[in-house]
Amino acid sequence: TTTTTTTTTTTTTDKTTKKKLGRFGITVTAGPSHPALLETIQQLMHDDKDLEYGTAAAIIYMFAEPEHRKRGLGELALQVISYIHHQVGCGYTLLVADDNGSGKLVEWYQAHGFVRAPLLQDLLGSPGGIYGTTMIAP
Repeated sequence: TTTTTTTTTTTTTDKTTKKKLGRFGITVTAGPSHPALLETIQQLMHDDKDLEYGTAAAIIYMFAEPEHRKRGLGELALQVISYIHHQVGCGYTLLVADDNGSGKLVEWYQAHGFVRAPLLQDLLGSPGGIYGTTMIAP
């Protein structure tokens, strides 16, 4: 199941106006366990206690409108996504960060608790990093 959310705000004094600030799409059910996911959880997240479950959901996309970047919207979206994933019983969040090779988006996610997950490249549909860098966070 995928959920799409658009973040909006009201901006006028006499009339309510909605303006897109950003949007994200996530899965809201755990994907099936997979040996590469279990090995990633064990190696990168140093978590041996829940390996038989290996539950993870994904961020399909996350985007802040350019004029609203560097205002904390991404951090807020990650908090909301993490809360949703934990509420539905998923221990980890997965994503493929596509920054066209600049490294900036990967660094941003790393600063927010994600780590590179090279064992998941094929599993998440980005063999050899063709569509970006696979990452995971608790």
